[in-house]
Formats: sequence, structure tokens, C-alpha cells
Amino acid sequence: MALWLVSIVSGLVPLVADTPEEIFEQGNRAYDGERYAEAAEAYRTVLRYRIEDPRVDYNLGNAEFRLGNLGRAILHYERARRLDPSDPDVRQNLAYARSLRLDRVPEPERPAAVAWLARVLDRLGADRLAWIALGLAWLACAVLAWGFAVPGRWSARHGWSLAAVVTALAIVGGAWFGTEHGGAGNPTAVVVAQLAEVLAGPGANNATLATVHEGLDVEVWAEREEWLQVRLPNGVSGWVSREAVELV
Repeated sequence: MALWLVSIVSGLVPLVADTPEEIFEQGNRAYDGERYAEAAEAYRTVLRYRIEDPRVDYNLGNAEFRLGNLGRAILHYERARRLDPSDPDVRQNLAYARSLRLDRVPEPERPAAVAWLARVLDRLGADRLAWIALGLAWLACAVLAWGFAVPGRWSARHGWSLAAVVTALAIVGGAWFGTEHGGAGNPTAVVVAQLAEVLAGPGANNATLATVHEGLDVEVWAEREEWLQVRLPNGVSGWVSREAVELV
């Protein structure tokens, strides 16, 4: 019995000794070998260390996609995108996965200039936006110093320049705050169950308001025990089982 226990413990030691980096590489090798379930488990193990790295969520999204888990693939692509909005591979894979959803979600209509500005700010990410905001703040101070350095120098040109810098600072600062804090408003969740019923109340005996499929993004408004109140993209609000969705 003692020898049997020793053999089991010795077999577990290498697993315990593995670092997150080593486990991540094991997942990569499993993915390259088309062992997608093994790869997914390795990436999940890395995430259990509470490591926030877009590469881990991106690779886990790829593995889940290969396993046919569209909802979980979209979930991890979205998490990777929040960690690194500038990564073109993450954006491309997320867009492709979303195109396969059964529930079609129309994009909100916005003026072309507003849509372009939103895309640019979204792709910069929180770190770059913070540095740009800091630079704009220094530029605003420089404009003030330039205008008031000599008595009587301040003119309309200085005022317009300061207004332009402050406006840009407000836009960048607002974009940074939204990116850093996961966007304004309620938290977002992704439907990970293949099929989920949206009910009129927090309980299985309530009437069904809608049926949604995996991969759909919803807003979470409230929670009660094993139920979450969500708002669908079409405005319908109802309750879904906590197991059917997962927060981004």
C-alpha cells in the first residue's frame, strides 16, 4: 500500500510543479496536435491562476471553437479583446464566430464619422488611451502657459486651441474610462448554453418570453439565487438560468 501511494504522489509531483508558462506551452502543443480538449483544459488551468493574458483567452477561444462550443469561443474571444483591443487576430476571430450565431443581432445605426471614431478608440486599448490622455493634459497646460506667459498675449487663437485640446482630452478620457471599466452601464454576458429560455420571472414555472442560442451577448440587470435578469439586444428583458450564461 505504501509503495502504491508513493507512486501516485510521485506521478502528481510534475503536474503540481508545472508553472503557468509550462502549462500554457503544453496547451499549445496539444492544440498543434489537434488534441483540442486537452488544449482547452490546459488553458483553463492557466486561467485558474488568475492570470490575465489575452493570449490565454484567445487560444482557449480557438480550442473551444474547434470543439464546437461556439458560445464559449465567443466568450473567450471577447475577454481577449477586452484585454487587448488592438489585436487584429482576436477581432477577426470574434467577428467570424459572431457571424455563425443563430440569433442575428443588427449593428446599431450610427453616423459614419462616429462609427469610425469609435472603432479607432476601441482598438487603441486602455493603456494607449491613458498615455494619449496624459499627453493631451500636458498639451493643455502648454497652451495655457503659451497664452499667459506674456501679459496681453492671450487671444482667440489660444482659446480655440485650448478648446480643441480639452475636447480631445474629454473624448479620449471617456474612452479610457469605458475601456478600463468594461464599458458603461450593466455588465455583459454571453449565452454559453446551446439553447436558453428567457422567462418572465426567476423560476422555471414562469412563462417563456424568448428562446436564445449560444453566443448571444446580453446585458445583466439583476441576479437572484440561480437566476439572472438579462436584457436582450432587441430590448426584451427576462430571466435566464445562471448556468446558461457567463459574464465577460
